[in-house]
Amino acid sequence: MSHRYISTPNELQNLLSQLHDIPVIAYDTEFISENRYYPLLCLIQIAAGEIQALIDPISVGDLSAFWELLCDNRHEIVVHACRSEMEFCYRAIHRLPSKLFDVQVAAGFLCSDYPAGYGTLLERFLKISLPKAESRTVWDKRPLTALQIEYALGDVYYLEQLSQTLQKQLTETKRMDWYTNEMKRIKQFLQNSFETPRWRSLPKISTLKPRELAIIREIWFWRENIAKKRNIPSSRILRDDLVVEFARRGTADEKRIAAVRGMQRSDAPRIVPEISAAVNRALSLSPEEYPPPSDRLIFPQYSVMTQFLYAVLCSICQQNHISPQLVGGPGDVRELIAFELGTLPTETKPRLLDGWRVELVGSLLNDLINGRTSIQIKSNTPENPLNFVK
Repeated sequence: MSHRYISTPNELQNLLSQLHDIPVIAYDTEFISENRYYPLLCLIQIAAGEIQALIDPISVGDLSAFWELLCDNRHEIVVHACRSEMEFCYRAIHRLPSKLFDVQVAAGFLCSDYPAGYGTLLERFLKISLPKAESRTVWDKRPLTALQIEYALGDVYYLEQLSQTLQKQLTETKRMDWYTNEMKRIKQFLQNSFETPRWRSLPKISTLKPRELAIIREIWFWRENIAKKRNIPSSRILRDDLVVEFARRGTADEKRIAAVRGMQRSDAPRIVPEISAAVNRALSLSPEEYPPPSDRLIFPQYSVMTQFLYAVLCSICQQNHISPQLVGGPGDVRELIAFELGTLPTETKPRLLDGWRVELVGSLLNDLINGRTSIQIKSNTPENPLNFVK
């Protein structure tokens, strides 16, 4: 593919001037995240009209003007699986493009395969197959090989065509409004995730008490600050399971901390006192300063009803050719049940009763819970056996 390679600030400025009046810009990135706290952005791929360009962030340096272009409201930015691409943008200028089209999300409204890879979508919707030989390449080495360049350009070359196909089908199926509303939710979710400390995402903490969560939080912030300064993965400072174990034990005693399996390491004399100090900070808080427990603990789990109604959700999605993974999981069904039975916290609104989800599945699940609708099994249609009767 004929392309331009942008490696200087002047070349970048000339490219941005040419992109100024082009309405649709396909955008992708290549980066390295292994052994780093922040991913290293190694390459930016652009396809817009007749322009095919590779931007070398390592050589160019300051990319602020590029991020501003993406967010200037003049262009529709087309991406696949936008989280990483949006995180680079948001970290640089604390904004996201207002006109963002994610082909992966759009495809979820048209088929059951979500989240689908870019190659899968090209084959399904455009009957195009791309080689993936360079998917595990080392992107920070220069110069790039011909195969690397071909691979990188292929990731954006068909994006606009794919987006046009998906937008046409979304319009024909009357799901464009669904997609638009979902992208608003996704962008808000991404912005919150970029801004909010993610200590609550640690595994196996949903049953911890507020005092234990306070310890989790203090150790997490200590760990993240060190990892960020050293630009290494936070797990290399302290594993997630050890953070949780220290919270469960609830002690600042250095001997007991050092005795935990997994703490027999060369840097233990340095980090054990720091972990102890973090635990002490948590223990010195008043109960009013503790983090609140997870909402999931406040209402029953309703395991049988959840399994049954999630099967109903999947059946509805199959009948409507939409991905269940996009609509919701068992946790969303559980929240809906708790809401209908009056055990969900009053400030929590079930996701399945909001926006397009209530139209697709929420109202029906609501009727099933409250006995306004019943289910019949149709043995003559084994692929779609459920029939809903009011």
